[in-house]
Amino acid sequence: MIISSVFEFFAIATLLCLNPKEIRSHEAAAPVKVTYAVVMGQNEPISAEVSCVPEVACELVDHADSAVHLAITVYSGLKGGELRIYCRSDPCSFKGSRSRIDFSSRRVTADIFLGESDFGIAVPLVVRQRPIIGEVLVSY
Repeated sequence: MIISSVFEFFAIATLLCLNPKEIRSHEAAAPVKVTYAVVMGQNEPISAEVSCVPEVACELVDHADSAVHLAITVYSGLKGGELRIYCRSDPCSFKGSRSRIDFSSRRVTADIFLGESDFGIAVPLVVRQRPIIGEVLVSY
């Protein structure tokens, strides 16, 4: 009787310790410190560090006096993510006239270009030169 109770205790303890799905969910829910810097033309650089939850959009720059709105989504496993941009005064976008970019490492540097982002699937057949108006640097 005592031997079967001890055996049941060890069996349950082993199952609880070997459940990798539960362990991964605790790691994924832990906040990630994201450090970023934004330089827009001749304006003062903006830099800060925020805590972001993986798989949830996290606001980086969204101040009332800021000309740019940035948001990042860090993918679970901390291997890349998505960066989104919206400019209030002058339209802006990333390379390829897109308002969002995907990245696959823990660091990303992206130029900010003057001009609206494309919202459709059509791509213009003419290459147009767009001036770089800023830069974003993100690390986590």
